[in-house]
Amino acid sequence: MNSINSSNSTNPSNPTSTLWYVIQTKPGNERRVETNLVNQEIETFLPFVETYQSQRGKIVQAIKPFFPNYLFGRLDLGLHYYKVKWTRGVSKILSAGNEPLPISERVIQSIRERIVKDNVVRLEDELKEGDLVQITSGPFKDLTGIFQKKMSDSGRVRILLSLIGVDVAVRLSQWQIKKAA
Repeated sequence: MNSINSSNSTNPSNPTSTLWYVIQTKPGNERRVETNLVNQEIETFLPFVETYQSQRGKIVQAIKPFFPNYLFGRLDLGLHYYKVKWTRGVSKILSAGNEPLPISERVIQSIRERIVKDNVVRLEDELKEGDLVQITSGPFKDLTGIFQKKMSDSGRVRILLSLIGVDVAVRLSQWQIKKAA
């Protein structure tokens, strides 16, 4: 049997010849590299995360790579090393010395288990009642308060702020707060 046919890079059932590697991209080129590698029939994995940022006073949603400037590729180094290395937008394959460093299948699997849709990774809600939080945007920016509860699935939360000696409940977007250090 021909070795080229037996080591199909898009076949994850052949783990002996293909392993997952971390591919570093040039800044902002993750999607370009993913497209170029898929066109070369190389299996890729580019997880995203849903973020919110303040633009001109409004909170807007943005979908960004979970690991900026990196994506994962399942490679047979004998077949794919130079294809990947010279793909437009690729900076390098992460290595230890001169040897590309494979990562465990479990790492990829644990990230995939957290995906909700369209390769968007769901992050755990880490705030609990009583946690100290800092407000990151809006009229209360830089104030600290106590997380009280999540109000709805749309991302609203209630925070207790101590203003002029009185605790005041304030409703904010969960994207306007972060856990205080």
